Amino acid sequence: TMLPHPRAPKSLLAFLAAAGIASLLFAVTNNGKQRYPSHLRTSTIENIPVTDTSANHRRQLGSLNLALFNDPKSVITKSDAPIKDDLENNVAARSAVEVTSEHFTPINHESRNNCQIVYIMGVEGATHRDFIPIIENLARNQIDTTSNAPYSVDTNPTALKSGLFGWYFNRTIRKQWGFKVAPEVDDPALVQRVVHESCPNDGKKHVLIEWATFPSGRRDDYRSYRVHRAHEWLAMSPEEVADSEEASNHPTDIEAFYRAYSPYVDIKFVVLHRPFLETIASRKDWDGGPVIHSNIIRGFMLVLRRFLDTHLFDLITGRRLWSLVCVDRITAKNYDGEKELAEARGRVLNQLAEFLGWPSGDCEHCFDGWNKNTEDPIEVLGKKTVPILREHMKWLERVWPPPGEEGIAEQLCEM
Repeated sequence: TMLPHPRAPKSLLAFLAAAGIASLLFAVTNNGKQRYPSHLRTSTIENIPVTDTSANHRRQLGSLNLALFNDPKSVITKSDAPIKDDLENNVAARSAVEVTSEHFTPINHESRNNCQIVYIMGVEGATHRDFIPIIENLARNQIDTTSNAPYSVDTNPTALKSGLFGWYFNRTIRKQWGFKVAPEVDDPALVQRVVHESCPNDGKKHVLIEWATFPSGRRDDYRSYRVHRAHEWLAMSPEEVADSEEASNHPTDIEAFYRAYSPYVDIKFVVLHRPFLETIASRKDWDGGPVIHSNIIRGFMLVLRRFLDTHLFDLITGRRLWSLVCVDRITAKNYDGEKELAEARGRVLNQLAEFLGWPSGDCEHCFDGWNKNTEDPIEVLGKKTVPILREHMKWLERVWPPPGEEGIAEQLCEM
């Protein structure tokens, strides 16, 4: 008679998970070759950009839980992975944590299959408003291969905006959802409410398109951001902006958003880059003028780059989490003729469809509303300002734009 296999002790599971993390990190830190500028890193590790390892107890548990159930290729790039010098202490601390079922967020694959968030990510002035119709039209051209129904596309997902940014507090968060105070972005009850309202179980695939820029709005913005644009940024260097608590949570805590929503939603980031002088020229009167505005924008470029470098792959599927779009590669002034332009745009659409997991990249009218602005940013900014901004561009080398995928010409962006 076969005896039942005894259940492994919980402490043993924790130890095995920690040991697995240690071995994976050892391999990565010894094989990595790329070196990063110092401001891309906030720890002493040379080969992988990671943030402070004194993460709170909840984030440590989250990293351990995901390590137990997901592709280890993605786990080792996370920002709260222990750095080489502190590996032994981190493993010991994590081994001491008793792993119980309440620490795990089960992956709802049915929900993920039917609910997708496409976040168009970039700084102010990166042409978000002009790019939204491209993604929207491409999404509306899709037919779900399971249900044979068109995608349900929402370019103004109000429930998601409430969840991510704290908008519509009185109308939605307090009156409809019953929260007395604005919950954090990763509050479990808030997350499930947002997903339930945004992606009902109606047999359709729902695509939510979000695009709030980094940073967003004005300091006196009427919208109820959890964290508004900070006045203090006006006197800060880009590094100081990026390291500030306010910037980490404005317009939302992107790390907390991804961790909290990814068990229920397929999240994809489409990263927009527009040439730097054009970006600054489009908001030249903001923040007291283009030079200070450039400091703040560069600070948020650093915020985004740190996130992107530590989140290359989705924790659930192991596929790319973000993809780069170079605005200059879809703009007519950079091509010799309509045929060359159309071919390049077609390749970009096919790349986006493949990245997003959509069946087709065909979209005849995707670029009908694309902004064809040919204004010279040097004339807009003025000859006295441009040399200063060109010095700022030197600071951005190896920071922004982030690197595109190897072999894709349309992801070689103009600085």
